[in-house]
Amino acid sequence: MKKIYTLLLATLLIPAASIAQDKMTAKAKTFGGRDQFRTFSIGLNGGALAPVVLTGGNNDYTNWDINFGYGISLRKQVANSFGLQANLTMGDLSGNNSDAPGGVAGIYKSFKTKIAYAADLRGVINVATVDFLKRENNVNFSISFGYGLMGYSPSYITSDGNSVTWEGKANGGSKYVKEVYLPLGAGVKFKVTDCINFDLGYTMNYVDGDNVDGSRLKKKNDKFSYTSLGLEFALGSKLKQDLTWANPVSNMYDELNDSSLREEVKKLKTRTDSVDQSVEDLKKDSDGDGVADQFDKCPNTPAGAKVDGAGCPLNVLKKDSK
Repeated sequence: MKKIYTLLLATLLIPAASIAQDKMTAKAKTFGGRDQFRTFSIGLNGGALAPVVLTGGNNDYTNWDINFGYGISLRKQVANSFGLQANLTMGDLSGNNSDAPGGVAGIYKSFKTKIAYAADLRGVINVATVDFLKRENNVNFSISFGYGLMGYSPSYITSDGNSVTWEGKANGGSKYVKEVYLPLGAGVKFKVTDCINFDLGYTMNYVDGDNVDGSRLKKKNDKFSYTSLGLEFALGSKLKQDLTWANPVSNMYDELNDSSLREEVKKLKTRTDSVDQSVEDLKKDSDGDGVADQFDKCPNTPAGAKVDGAGCPLNVLKKDSK
Protein backbone atom coordinates (compact mmCIF):
# COMPACT_ATOMS: atom_id res chain seq x y z
CA MET A 1 0.00 0.00 0.00
CA LYS A 2 2.83 2.41 0.81
CA LYS A 3 4.53 1.79 -2.54
CA ILE A 4 1.26 2.17 -4.41
CA TYR A 5 0.44 5.43 -2.65
CA THR A 6 3.94 6.83 -3.21
CA LEU A 7 3.77 5.92 -6.90
CA LEU A 8 0.35 7.53 -7.20
CA LEU A 9 1.58 10.76 -5.58
CA ALA A 10 4.60 10.88 -7.87
CA THR A 11 2.42 10.28 -10.91
CA LEU A 12 0.20 13.17 -9.96
CA LEU A 13 3.18 15.52 -9.73
CA ILE A 14 4.03 15.03 -13.41
CA PRO A 15 0.86 16.57 -14.88
CA ALA A 16 0.98 19.23 -12.18
CA ALA A 17 4.33 20.45 -13.47
CA SER A 18 3.30 20.21 -17.10
CA ILE A 19 0.28 22.51 -16.74
CA ALA A 20 1.88 24.96 -14.34
CA GLN A 21 1.49 27.75 -16.89
CA ASP A 22 -2.26 27.30 -17.47
CA LYS A 23 -4.19 30.48 -16.83
CA MET A 24 -7.85 31.04 -16.28
CA THR A 25 -9.72 33.23 -18.72
CA ALA A 26 -12.81 34.23 -16.77
CA LYS A 27 -12.76 37.21 -14.42
CA ALA A 28 -14.74 37.02 -11.22
CA LYS A 29 -17.04 39.85 -10.18
CA THR A 30 -17.10 41.23 -6.65
CA PHE A 31 -20.82 40.58 -6.21
CA GLY A 32 -21.16 37.78 -8.75
CA GLY A 33 -21.86 35.02 -6.19
CA ARG A 34 -20.24 31.62 -5.61
CA ASP A 35 -21.37 30.18 -8.96
CA GLN A 36 -18.56 32.00 -10.73
CA PHE A 37 -15.95 30.07 -8.69
CA ARG A 38 -14.84 26.49 -8.24
CA THR A 39 -15.75 25.58 -4.66
CA PHE A 40 -15.06 21.82 -4.48
CA SER A 41 -11.64 20.18 -4.33
CA ILE A 42 -10.19 16.77 -3.59
CA GLY A 43 -6.79 16.06 -2.04
CA LEU A 44 -4.37 13.19 -1.53
CA ASN A 45 -1.77 13.31 1.21
CA GLY A 46 0.88 11.29 2.96
CA GLY A 47 3.20 11.86 5.89
CA ALA A 48 4.19 10.96 9.42
CA LEU A 49 2.01 9.59 12.22
CA ALA A 50 3.26 9.82 15.81
CA PRO A 51 1.63 9.08 19.22
CA VAL A 52 2.58 12.55 20.53
CA VAL A 53 1.49 16.17 19.96
CA LEU A 54 3.21 19.54 20.31
CA THR A 55 1.16 20.43 23.37
CA GLY A 56 2.83 17.56 25.25
CA GLY A 57 1.09 15.60 28.00
CA ASN A 58 1.50 12.18 29.58
CA ASN A 59 2.31 9.07 27.53
CA ASP A 60 2.26 5.41 28.48
CA TYR A 61 5.52 4.79 26.58
CA THR A 62 8.87 6.51 27.01
CA ASN A 63 9.76 6.34 23.30
CA TRP A 64 7.65 6.88 20.23
CA ASP A 65 8.12 6.02 16.58
CA ILE A 66 7.29 7.80 13.37
CA ASN A 67 5.18 5.76 10.97
CA PHE A 68 3.84 6.36 7.50
CA GLY A 69 0.29 7.66 7.25
CA TYR A 70 -1.85 8.55 4.26
CA GLY A 71 -5.24 10.04 3.58
CA ILE A 72 -7.74 11.74 1.34
CA SER A 73 -9.79 14.92 1.74
CA LEU A 74 -12.82 16.57 0.17
CA ARG A 75 -13.31 20.31 0.67
CA LYS A 76 -16.21 22.68 0.04
CA GLN A 77 -15.16 26.32 0.09
CA VAL A 78 -18.10 28.24 1.53
CA ALA A 79 -16.52 31.71 1.39
CA ASN A 80 -13.17 33.33 0.67
CA SER A 81 -11.97 32.72 4.20
CA PHE A 82 -13.90 29.63 5.33
CA GLY A 83 -14.47 26.08 4.11
CA LEU A 84 -15.69 22.68 5.27
CA GLN A 85 -13.38 19.71 4.79
CA ALA A 86 -13.96 15.97 5.25
CA ASN A 87 -10.82 13.94 5.97
CA LEU A 88 -9.95 10.25 6.05
CA THR A 89 -6.59 9.21 7.53
CA MET A 90 -5.05 5.74 7.88
CA GLY A 91 -1.75 4.30 9.06
CA ASP A 92 0.07 2.95 12.12
CA LEU A 93 1.18 4.22 15.53
CA SER A 94 3.93 2.62 17.61
CA GLY A 95 6.20 3.16 20.62
CA ASN A 96 8.25 1.32 23.22
CA ASN A 97 9.48 1.41 26.81
CA SER A 98 13.09 0.52 26.14
CA ASP A 99 14.19 3.30 28.49
CA ALA A 100 11.89 2.20 31.33
CA PRO A 101 13.37 0.36 34.35
CA GLY A 102 13.58 -3.39 33.63
CA GLY A 103 11.53 -5.93 35.51
CA VAL A 104 8.83 -3.50 36.58
CA ALA A 105 5.46 -5.28 36.74
CA GLY A 106 2.85 -3.94 34.39
CA ILE A 107 5.32 -2.13 32.10
CA TYR A 108 4.65 -2.96 28.45
CA LYS A 109 7.69 -3.26 26.20
CA SER A 110 6.14 -1.88 23.04
CA PHE A 111 2.92 -1.34 21.15
CA LYS A 112 1.70 -1.03 17.59
CA THR A 113 -1.74 0.25 16.63
CA LYS A 114 -3.36 0.01 13.23
CA ILE A 115 -5.60 2.98 12.44
CA ALA A 116 -8.16 1.47 10.09
CA TYR A 117 -9.80 4.86 9.65
CA ALA A 118 -9.88 8.27 11.26
CA ALA A 119 -12.71 10.22 9.63
CA ASP A 120 -13.59 13.77 10.60
CA LEU A 121 -15.27 16.95 9.44
CA ARG A 122 -13.43 20.23 10.00
CA GLY A 123 -13.98 23.92 9.60
CA VAL A 124 -11.00 25.48 7.83
CA ILE A 125 -10.26 29.17 8.27
CA ASN A 126 -7.99 30.79 5.69
CA VAL A 127 -6.05 33.54 7.40
CA ALA A 128 -4.37 35.10 4.34
CA THR A 129 -7.06 35.19 1.67
CA VAL A 130 -7.76 38.93 1.70
CA ASP A 131 -4.58 40.85 0.91
CA PHE A 132 -4.56 44.62 0.33
CA LEU A 133 -0.94 44.65 -0.86
CA LYS A 134 -0.83 41.76 -3.33
CA ARG A 135 -3.17 41.33 -6.29
CA GLU A 136 -2.67 37.55 -6.39
CA ASN A 137 -1.69 35.27 -3.51
CA ASN A 138 0.40 32.15 -4.06
CA VAL A 139 0.73 31.15 -0.41
CA ASN A 140 -2.12 30.76 2.06
CA PHE A 141 -2.16 29.85 5.74
CA SER A 142 -5.02 28.15 7.56
CA ILE A 143 -6.17 26.76 10.88
CA SER A 144 -8.72 23.97 11.29
CA PHE A 145 -10.81 22.31 13.98
CA GLY A 146 -13.44 19.60 13.93
CA TYR A 147 -14.96 16.38 15.18
CA GLY A 148 -14.28 12.80 14.13
CA LEU A 149 -14.60 9.09 14.73
CA MET A 150 -11.75 6.60 14.46
CA GLY A 151 -11.52 2.81 14.37
CA TYR A 152 -8.24 1.23 15.46
CA SER A 153 -6.74 -2.07 16.57
CA PRO A 154 -3.99 -1.89 19.26
CA SER A 155 -1.50 -4.65 20.02
CA TYR A 156 1.31 -4.70 22.56
CA ILE A 157 4.07 -6.82 24.06
CA THR A 158 4.13 -7.24 27.82
CA SER A 159 7.22 -7.14 30.04
CA ASP A 160 7.43 -10.95 29.96
CA GLY A 161 7.32 -11.05 26.15
CA ASN A 162 3.67 -11.98 25.59
CA SER A 163 1.94 -10.46 22.58
CA VAL A 164 -1.61 -9.19 23.08
CA THR A 165 -3.94 -7.80 20.44
CA TRP A 166 -7.28 -6.04 20.73
CA GLU A 167 -8.41 -6.97 17.24
CA GLY A 168 -11.68 -8.84 17.41
CA LYS A 169 -11.92 -8.35 21.16
CA ALA A 170 -12.98 -4.74 21.49
CA ASN A 171 -16.51 -3.50 22.09
CA GLY A 172 -18.07 -6.93 22.50
CA GLY A 173 -16.11 -8.66 19.76
CA SER A 174 -15.85 -5.79 17.28
CA LYS A 175 -12.83 -5.87 15.00
CA TYR A 176 -11.83 -2.31 15.89
CA VAL A 177 -12.02 -0.06 18.93
CA LYS A 178 -14.11 3.00 18.09
CA GLU A 179 -13.54 6.34 19.75
CA VAL A 180 -14.37 9.99 19.13
CA TYR A 181 -11.49 12.39 18.58
CA LEU A 182 -11.04 16.15 18.13
CA PRO A 183 -8.61 17.33 15.43
CA LEU A 184 -6.88 20.69 15.69
CA GLY A 185 -4.56 21.66 12.89
CA ALA A 186 -2.63 24.28 10.97
CA GLY A 187 -1.44 24.29 7.39
CA VAL A 188 0.11 26.20 4.55
CA LYS A 189 -1.04 25.96 0.96
CA PHE A 190 1.08 26.74 -2.12
CA LYS A 191 -0.52 27.52 -5.46
CA VAL A 192 1.05 25.37 -8.19
CA THR A 193 -1.46 26.16 -10.94
CA ASP A 194 -4.99 27.52 -11.12
CA CYS A 195 -6.16 23.92 -10.59
CA ILE A 196 -3.58 22.39 -8.25
CA ASN A 197 -2.29 23.25 -4.77
CA PHE A 198 0.58 21.78 -2.77
CA ASP A 199 -0.34 21.42 0.91
CA LEU A 200 1.66 21.08 4.11
CA GLY A 201 -0.19 20.37 7.32
CA TYR A 202 0.12 19.43 10.96
CA THR A 203 -2.83 18.09 12.97
CA MET A 204 -3.06 17.23 16.65
CA ASN A 205 -5.76 14.66 17.39
CA TYR A 206 -7.14 14.33 20.92
CA VAL A 207 -8.86 10.99 21.47
CA ASP A 208 -11.71 10.46 23.92
CA GLY A 209 -10.11 7.26 25.19
CA ASP A 210 -6.96 5.88 26.83
CA ASN A 211 -6.36 2.72 24.83
CA VAL A 212 -5.02 3.92 21.47
CA ASP A 213 -1.66 2.48 22.57
CA GLY A 214 -3.34 -0.60 24.05
CA SER A 215 -2.69 0.33 27.67
CA ARG A 216 -4.11 2.53 30.41
CA LEU A 217 -1.05 2.92 32.61
CA LYS A 218 -1.41 6.64 33.31
CA LYS A 219 -5.18 6.81 32.84
CA LYS A 220 -4.98 9.83 30.58
CA ASN A 221 -6.67 10.23 27.21
CA ASP A 222 -4.37 9.43 24.32
CA LYS A 223 -3.42 11.66 21.41
CA PHE A 224 -1.54 11.45 18.14
CA SER A 225 -0.32 13.80 15.42
CA TYR A 226 -0.22 13.71 11.65
CA THR A 227 2.31 15.75 9.67
CA SER A 228 1.38 15.62 6.01
CA LEU A 229 2.17 16.84 2.53
CA GLY A 230 -0.06 16.40 -0.47
CA LEU A 231 -1.73 17.68 -3.59
CA GLU A 232 -5.17 19.23 -3.84
CA PHE A 233 -7.14 19.43 -7.09
CA ALA A 234 -9.89 21.99 -7.70
CA LEU A 235 -12.96 20.41 -9.31
CA GLY A 236 -15.02 22.10 -11.99
CA SER A 237 -14.44 24.27 -15.03
CA LYS A 238 -10.88 25.51 -15.60
CA LEU A 239 -12.38 28.82 -16.73
CA LYS A 240 -13.46 29.50 -13.15
CA GLN A 241 -11.24 30.72 -10.34
CA ASP A 242 -10.76 28.57 -7.23
CA LEU A 243 -12.58 30.36 -4.41
CA THR A 244 -9.72 29.42 -2.07
CA TRP A 245 -7.48 31.92 -3.87
CA ALA A 246 -10.10 34.54 -4.68
CA ASN A 247 -9.06 37.91 -3.28
CA PRO A 248 -12.14 40.19 -3.18
CA VAL A 249 -9.91 43.25 -2.99
CA SER A 250 -8.15 42.22 -6.19
CA ASN A 251 -11.48 41.53 -7.90
CA MET A 252 -12.68 45.00 -6.95
CA TYR A 253 -9.50 46.58 -8.36
CA ASP A 254 -9.95 44.64 -11.60
CA GLU A 255 -13.50 45.88 -11.96
CA LEU A 256 -12.51 49.50 -11.31
CA ASN A 257 -9.75 49.24 -13.94
CA ASP A 258 -11.93 47.44 -16.46
CA SER A 259 -12.13 49.54 -19.69
CA SER A 260 -15.57 48.14 -20.53
CA LEU A 261 -16.83 49.29 -17.12
CA ARG A 262 -15.45 52.78 -17.70
CA GLU A 263 -17.15 52.84 -21.10
CA GLU A 264 -20.47 51.86 -19.51
CA VAL A 265 -20.04 54.63 -16.94
CA LYS A 266 -19.32 57.10 -19.74
CA LYS A 267 -22.46 56.05 -21.64
CA LEU A 268 -24.51 56.33 -18.46
CA LYS A 269 -23.20 59.85 -17.88
CA THR A 270 -24.12 60.80 -21.45
CA ARG A 271 -27.65 59.50 -20.97
CA THR A 272 -27.92 61.32 -17.65
CA ASP A 273 -26.76 64.59 -19.23
CA SER A 274 -29.34 64.12 -22.00
CA VAL A 275 -32.12 63.63 -19.46
CA ASP A 276 -30.96 66.71 -17.52
CA GLN A 277 -31.06 68.80 -20.71
CA SER A 278 -34.57 67.54 -21.52
CA VAL A 279 -35.74 68.52 -18.06
CA GLU A 280 -34.23 71.98 -18.48
CA ASP A 281 -36.01 72.32 -21.84
CA LEU A 282 -39.31 71.39 -20.23
CA LYS A 283 -38.79 74.07 -17.60
CA LYS A 284 -37.88 76.81 -20.12
CA ASP A 285 -40.17 79.90 -19.96
CA SER A 286 -39.04 82.45 -22.56
CA ASP A 287 -41.60 85.16 -21.80
CA GLY A 288 -41.41 84.75 -18.04
CA ASP A 289 -45.17 84.39 -17.54
CA GLY A 290 -44.82 81.30 -15.36
CA VAL A 291 -45.98 78.84 -18.05
CA ALA A 292 -43.34 76.66 -19.72
CA ASP A 293 -42.88 77.19 -23.46
CA GLN A 294 -44.08 73.63 -24.13
CA PHE A 295 -47.52 74.49 -22.75
CA ASP A 296 -47.62 78.24 -23.57
CA LYS A 297 -50.33 78.94 -26.22
CA CYS A 298 -49.62 82.66 -26.14
CA PRO A 299 -45.83 83.12 -26.42
CA ASN A 300 -44.18 86.50 -25.98
CA THR A 301 -46.71 87.66 -23.36
CA PRO A 302 -45.82 91.17 -22.14
CA ALA A 303 -43.95 91.24 -18.90
CA GLY A 304 -46.18 91.52 -15.87
CA ALA A 305 -49.33 90.40 -17.66
CA LYS A 306 -51.61 88.11 -15.79
CA VAL A 307 -52.10 84.82 -17.67
CA ASP A 308 -54.18 81.72 -17.35
CA GLY A 309 -52.97 78.12 -17.31
CA ALA A 310 -52.37 78.21 -21.07
CA GLY A 311 -50.15 81.30 -20.83
CA CYS A 312 -52.65 83.70 -22.40
CA PRO A 313 -53.44 87.12 -20.89
CA LEU A 314 -56.70 87.15 -18.93
CA ASN A 315 -57.93 90.38 -20.63
CA VAL A 316 -57.66 88.71 -24.05
CA LEU A 317 -60.00 85.96 -22.91
CA LYS A 318 -62.56 88.53 -21.67
CA LYS A 319 -62.59 90.39 -25.07
CA ASP A 320 -62.99 87.12 -26.95
CA SER A 321 -65.92 86.18 -24.75
CA LYS A 322 -67.78 89.38 -25.75
